[in-house]
Amino acid sequence: MNIEVKNLQFAYGTKQVLNISHTKFEQGKIYGIVGKNGVGKTTFFKTLTNIITNYTGEVLINGMSVKENPKTLAKVGIVLDDMELYKNQTGMFNIRYFGGLRGGFNEEQAMSFAHQLEIADSLDKTVSHYSLGMAKKLILLISVINDAETLIFDEPFRGLDSKSVNWFKNHLLSLRDKGRTILISSHIQDDIESLSDKVFVLHNGNFNHTFDLKNTTSHIYSVEVSDKIAFIALLQNKGIPFEEQGKFIKFEINDELYKELFRQTIAREIEFLQIKKENKYVELIK
Repeated sequence: MNIEVKNLQFAYGTKQVLNISHTKFEQGKIYGIVGKNGVGKTTFFKTLTNIITNYTGEVLINGMSVKENPKTLAKVGIVLDDMELYKNQTGMFNIRYFGGLRGGFNEEQAMSFAHQLEIADSLDKTVSHYSLGMAKKLILLISVINDAETLIFDEPFRGLDSKSVNWFKNHLLSLRDKGRTILISSHIQDDIESLSDKVFVLHNGNFNHTFDLKNTTSHIYSVEVSDKIAFIALLQNKGIPFEEQGKFIKFEINDELYKELFRQTIAREIEFLQIKKENKYVELIK
């Protein structure tokens, strides 16, 4: 599925939250949606899926308006950070209920996923007895059993153990390779960088910056060295702009130039005490 947004505007009272002029999400890619807390990421996801409908502008899926044609959402799955299950029902009831809402699912595959996530033995228990992590596993399991063509995840890995996070990451990457369109928001840098093909930065209601992580060769480095004066002289000699931040020296260069700089630094017997490496988009959301 291809998603296109045109002149999307939404406000809570007098507070303008979204003012997106135009953007597209193509099938077969994973998009990271990032921004500071309260910038409107969850609101954006809700407008894409008709949870919020009192916006102006257009949300189009494969060229069709989701507001005028809600059936276009039949193959769209969404997991919000505050999503609730039927807590007084069993895990299996929830799987069958939510799976059935979208026209059925492969129960054998769902059970296979449940075993891999180590919750199969708890599906006959009521969800009220689940831990936060177990409930989150069940929610994410439900989200992937209907073979949705578009998946939208809002902070999906909060409360999950690292083994389950890795399972879901690998599963999402396999879905992308099958041509699915996936949008994901997370405050964890590794979640975004390990999954996303592109990152969209939401700021002042609009996607003002986009980054292609698959073709990015330039990074921002913050380093602490044993001889700060000598290292700065080396940067100046190479014409690399830098900024001093306390004990750290911050600069942006491509990976090849960094390798050369690293070798020359060591050759001058300057020791690296700390090295921090970040993609440029991280700088925009701090």
